[in-house]
Amino acid sequence: MYKAILFDLDNTLLDYDRCEADSMLMTGRQHGLEEWERFSWELFWTTFAPINGVYWNERTERKLSIRQVLDYSFRDTLARLDWDASRSAKLAETYWDHFCALCHFEEGAKELLGELHGSRKLAVVSNGIGEAQRKRTASGDIFRLFDAFIVSDEVGRWKPDPYIFEIALRELGVRPSEALFVGDSLECDYAGALAAGIDFCFYNRSRAPLDAGIAPRYAVERIGDIRSILFDGSKV
Repeated sequence: MYKAILFDLDNTLLDYDRCEADSMLMTGRQHGLEEWERFSWELFWTTFAPINGVYWNERTERKLSIRQVLDYSFRDTLARLDWDASRSAKLAETYWDHFCALCHFEEGAKELLGELHGSRKLAVVSNGIGEAQRKRTASGDIFRLFDAFIVSDEVGRWKPDPYIFEIALRELGVRPSEALFVGDSLECDYAGALAAGIDFCFYNRSRAPLDAGIAPRYAVERIGDIRSILFDGSKV
């Protein structure tokens, strides 16, 4: 039915939340954060997460590198909690090294890719950072399985911009009607695939109810359930 399957990466093929948490835990232990006065992970995360979110969202407009985003996020977090903000750059570098080396899969994702490899053209279309996405998938021994690997910061376009999908289709040599895109974000993945004329499979990992008017072609709650779409054409 489909000649090519395009995948989002974070929280579709890879468990981004687990990668982030483990990278931060290893960073904290390496730099002795847990020994700091008044330190707790709950306090750290509730302070760090919103600060990091602001810098991440502003990175394009402000022309910030990922290392600057992390450095500033650590700096502001430490300053707000009255800890030593001068250590932010070292924390950021350590965190980024750990994150780029980690590849925690969504359950069943690696097995699914192994089954599809050779029978379908495979691609990644990600809004992440190219350095991390390439290193993480190489670490998990899946980078070699993809025929196209499109990352937003490398092409200068971000989902839901349909152009990033068009790049993938050109590299794969298929038409929109011959491709299926699988992702976990309705805002970025569903809207982008719709704009590009590509059928969309919503990986509803959180089992969230869909609002009226949101109608992906397919929806699955486990990534492995895509097999039923590809091999017998059923709508899950």
